[in-house]
Amino acid sequence: MENSHSESWPSRFLRDQPALVVSVIYVFASMIGMVFSWDYLRQFGLNVFDFAQVSDFLIASLKEPFTWFLVAIAIGLVAFDNAMSRKIEKKGVSRLWRWYGSSRYRSLNYLTAILIVLLFLHGYAVLKAQKTMAGEAREVDVTLAGATASTTTLLLGTTGQFLFLYNAETRQVTVHPHENVESIVFTVP
Repeated sequence: MENSHSESWPSRFLRDQPALVVSVIYVFASMIGMVFSWDYLRQFGLNVFDFAQVSDFLIASLKEPFTWFLVAIAIGLVAFDNAMSRKIEKKGVSRLWRWYGSSRYRSLNYLTAILIVLLFLHGYAVLKAQKTMAGEAREVDVTLAGATASTTTLLLGTTGQFLFLYNAETRQVTVHPHENVESIVFTVP
């Protein structure tokens, strides 16, 4: 019984509710995709929530696997910090460091993990948007329904119903429903 009190609440939750692990991962992945998509596309003046459905956000996190790397780094940093905090707690150090070794500090550290994840995702979204604005994105030739020729442009992204394109020369963003797109052609890197 004493062991369950020293165990962290996420560990107890996962042990007591194993069937919810898949749901938690799904929600977590959707949140990562939602934050990244919103932050990346807002750099171009788009509000992804005007064009997306809930399922689009899960796919968004899978389209950008680097976001998972950033999340893993953030979680690793907080896990390492919590391990150091437990070590300090066991040593029974001076009053000056007692706050760092407390279970309250470790509980608040989960908020730190969320903030670090958001900061990392924001930084990556801004960096990727800057590269796209400089013309460093996947170039595609898009033929719209009823058009006689294709247009070469940069692909910002897609949702289940829309395609987001960016012209680096004119700095214009266009949004097209999938049913208005006849073809998308690109060169394999």
